[in-house]
Amino acid sequence: MSYDWPRNRVTGLDMAAEGLVVITIQYRTNIFGWINAPENNELSGNYGLQDQMLALDWIQENVKSLGGNSNHITLLGHGTTGAACALLHFVQSQQSSYPMAPLFNQMILMSGGDIEKQVAPLAQVQEASRVLVQKLGCQFEENGKQMVSCLRSKSVSDVLKAFDSIYDHGNGTFHLGPSIAYNLADIFNNMTIMNNAPNTMMGITSNEGAFLPDYWLELARDNYESLKSYVNYTLLKAFIGANGPNSNQHILEALNWRYFNSGPDGDRIQLLASMQKFISEYEYEIPFYRLLNQMSNMSSTSEIYAYIYDFANTMDMRGKVNLFAGASHSSDLPLIFGPSLFQQISRRRFTIDEEKMFRKMRTPIINFIKSGNPNPGRVYEGWLPYTQKEKFIFNLGEAWISQRGDILDLDMANIPKIEQLLDSERALSVRSRLNRNQFNNPYQMPSDKRSIQNASMNLISKRNSEYALHLKRVYGYWQVFLPQSFSSNGQYSDDIVTQRLLYMEASADAARYKQGFFVMLILVSVLMALLGLCIYLLRRNPLEPSPHFDCDL
Repeated sequence: MSYDWPRNRVTGLDMAAEGLVVITIQYRTNIFGWINAPENNELSGNYGLQDQMLALDWIQENVKSLGGNSNHITLLGHGTTGAACALLHFVQSQQSSYPMAPLFNQMILMSGGDIEKQVAPLAQVQEASRVLVQKLGCQFEENGKQMVSCLRSKSVSDVLKAFDSIYDHGNGTFHLGPSIAYNLADIFNNMTIMNNAPNTMMGITSNEGAFLPDYWLELARDNYESLKSYVNYTLLKAFIGANGPNSNQHILEALNWRYFNSGPDGDRIQLLASMQKFISEYEYEIPFYRLLNQMSNMSSTSEIYAYIYDFANTMDMRGKVNLFAGASHSSDLPLIFGPSLFQQISRRRFTIDEEKMFRKMRTPIINFIKSGNPNPGRVYEGWLPYTQKEKFIFNLGEAWISQRGDILDLDMANIPKIEQLLDSERALSVRSRLNRNQFNNPYQMPSDKRSIQNASMNLISKRNSEYALHLKRVYGYWQVFLPQSFSSNGQYSDDIVTQRLLYMEASADAARYKQGFFVMLILVSVLMALLGLCIYLLRRNPLEPSPHFDCDL
């Protein structure tokens, strides 16, 4: 099990009670795990991956003594680093230079974000390393031992501050993480390699971007203008910088049109919600949809299972409750890993609704770890594999309800709590250790969602799920609409943008209604045939209607 959290570490105690052998892996990360200097044996990089490799090798040798099976090992990775590393271990096992057979048989990739971006080209990691070393006052080009000695003389606090500074609160031009000498996208398009992929479970939460950085809250507490300036001059500029010189002002205006111009000026809550939507779609949903299709398209021997986790007012691994819509990044972990981890973070027990959600989530994941299938032996209402033909994404949680704007509405009951959070003079940690009855049933679905839950669940149970259609629309906006609409000299027009977006959404929605249209067409045809038969019988003998047919419609 590989994940990103420096605190509230997962123990796996409750999963072990289900008959599993759970082993968590501690590994070096940020500058300690990924710094890489060219032609310098003292700083060769990928130390985090090496730590994980040693752990996997140890598991192969010793898990039998712990009651496990070395031929049936599932590697679980969570977060932008954990999931990327898990997938990278499979990719490396398929390289000719790899010294041993794969050390695991199944993967679970949770909230991985853009894995292709997290696993960066070697040159990019080395450039970020150079900037980082220079910020610490060391010489990147000097003798390797001298550079290492200089870095070791710095305090941990100084090293971490330098690491944080190169990202500049969202800078997308530098990356320090696992590095490879080949293009990961080429691997995903290699059918020979992907045919060897193990059974894989992949999933994200419904509002990954709701994992609010404290810096965002500080800006929002300052005033609306500070937060809006951050959006214009940091968040969106980072996107432009990360996507190269072909990105331009017209793209910037199109992004503002979709994400940041819908709410009234001065509304900090709406702006924060829009920022969450931007991060969720660009950083998580698009990569999730792309990787799902790459793996399902290229692999014919393994099964890919996908899920979306949605549960209102959930607690994340920091112990903070998401007051905005949907489930935030990492909020699935405390429920999946059970009461022990949940109590460790929240200092309280499950509510009734949380207990139900825990049981709903736990069973299919345990089944997958044990058998490679989340619902072995079940034929009806089962969790089907994600394929190119049947894009099935299972709902772990409440009924995910899409809306025309592709964003979940804020629960109005939470607005006063959010306003209190933003108006406080000091940083507040909204923790779920509050009295279980302090909120008015905060873990229950809003009434407007409860009223249509049953109908929504019927949609979710369809193989071509509602959430997959939402992902298709988002992917179409970023990967089709934006690139085709604007070139470096393209002209921007609100009318053109509106027409193209409406056309895209109509095209995506058409798939949802296609089946219903054909059913209605068949029904009308049958009724017309019956009507024609009745007319024929009446005309043949109008004085004596046939006793065998009732022609009243």
